[in-house]
Amino acid sequence: MREIYLDNAATTRARDSVLEVMREAESNLYYNSAAQYSGALSVKKAIESASREIHGRLTRTMSGTLVFTSGATESNNIVMFGKATNPRHHIIVLAGEHSSVYSPSVALRNNGFDVDYVPLLRDGAADLRSLGRLVRPTTSLVVFGMINSDTGVMQPVREIVDIIRRIAPKAHVHCDAVQAFCKFDFYAEDLGVDSIAISAHKIYGPKGVGALWLKKGARLHPIMYGGSQQDYRPGTENNASIIGFADAVKCFDTNASFSHVNALYKRLMDGLPSRCTLTIDGGKRTHTNNPYIANIMLSNVFGNTVMNALSSMGIYVGLGSACATSAAKNRTLIAMGIPEDRTRNVLRVSFGIYNTLDEVDEFNRALGKVLDELA
Repeated sequence: MREIYLDNAATTRARDSVLEVMREAESNLYYNSAAQYSGALSVKKAIESASREIHGRLTRTMSGTLVFTSGATESNNIVMFGKATNPRHHIIVLAGEHSSVYSPSVALRNNGFDVDYVPLLRDGAADLRSLGRLVRPTTSLVVFGMINSDTGVMQPVREIVDIIRRIAPKAHVHCDAVQAFCKFDFYAEDLGVDSIAISAHKIYGPKGVGALWLKKGARLHPIMYGGSQQDYRPGTENNASIIGFADAVKCFDTNASFSHVNALYKRLMDGLPSRCTLTIDGGKRTHTNNPYIANIMLSNVFGNTVMNALSSMGIYVGLGSACATSAAKNRTLIAMGIPEDRTRNVLRVSFGIYNTLDEVDEFNRALGKVLDELA
């Protein structure tokens, strides 16, 4: 049975070239970069080269600092717990955020911190009027995702930042850009944020490695202590994964990827069974042009039931963010004003460069068949 993988927002298959450079690194660049002999110096140079490759995709001028982490979850935690050091600090988080942002915010709130959540509009965009009312001159930290992993909605980052800066110019603004990095062109200087989290496994790189970009002058309280390998992230670097991450970035052709995925998305919309619509605004993409993620609302059928039926046919889709699919509620859809019982009637289809038009056609046919059988 042929497998069709349509859950690329959860993770992606690593490129062959990534696996090859990682194998080479494991064989020949296995030294500890903190050592002083020649082999270790070669590792240090390789990591510095990888850092430049990735850094260059985030900034125009190589400004700021790039810290390698185990992934975006760690990056988000480093910022949130490293900035929120006093319970008097006021924190703002966008409603419906990924669990790597939402869970730390709950932990902070449970420990006495003042945390507010910005509601979403029906189209999934941040309610900017509410944001303006929530920001205070004393707000110290604002955290939000550039692209929502459930719906694919792209937030108006510059507008969000401008509102914050007008009222709380000293606030640290952190952006989780995991679903956007490489898939869309952006530079930190243009966004005006203080930090950005990215991850390798969303762009055909290895799992277990990511990075945190910090603007020059940004200061965090360390949440881990140990060696002096990296500011804010002590410990021996994961040589092979960092090098593989850089290769994934180097190989990622943003324009070609978008063009390919956009064709897949259009084919999905053309053949989607009539009993399905896009969750966002009844199918109207009023706020984004992101073909990588489609959140599909089913008619009176549990998404979990349909997902399992498709899985038995070798077709793999998701229900939403892979880190939160076991949760009883979909916080993103509830924040958009969708009734809680309807939030269980969704599927998330997410595309990548290895998907084909034939696979999309087969998915549409299989989905129609499953829905007919469940009717």
